Amino acid sequence: MILGRARAFTGRRAFTMVEVAITSLLLVIAMTVTLQVLGWVAAERRSVDRRQCAIRESANLMERLTARPWDELTAVALKEIKLSEPAARTLPGAELSVTADEKTESGGSKRLSLRLRWRNRAGGWEAPVRLSAWTYRGGRQR
Repeated sequence: MILGRARAFTGRRAFTMVEVAITSLLLVIAMTVTLQVLGWVAAERRSVDRRQCAIRESANLMERLTARPWDELTAVALKEIKLSEPAARTLPGAELSVTADEKTESGGSKRLSLRLRWRNRAGGWEAPVRLSAWTYRGGRQR
């Protein structure tokens, strides 16, 4: 009787090489997909950080422009506006354009337009950040 019991327990007790190979393959696939997703998330995060930097920089520039006296808002003066050093480092190939259009009907207002764009990883242009503000003779702003 004892001999019969011993034979019953001599069955398979370990993994076969095929099972180990399949498990290893699945683990490699899972790790590869995980690394690709992490790379994509990191690239998207950099893109979001750049857009936030561009929005902050544009808002700060527009605030400084609307605080200037009316007579200083000339085309020549607006062409001298530059990005801050941190924004220029963060936004690759950044281009800033600022214009002032005088509204002739009212005679005392100027529309300030600011556009900031930069290059993405592929070398193309990201969608620009655009801001507009009205400034009035005598200091009233909107």
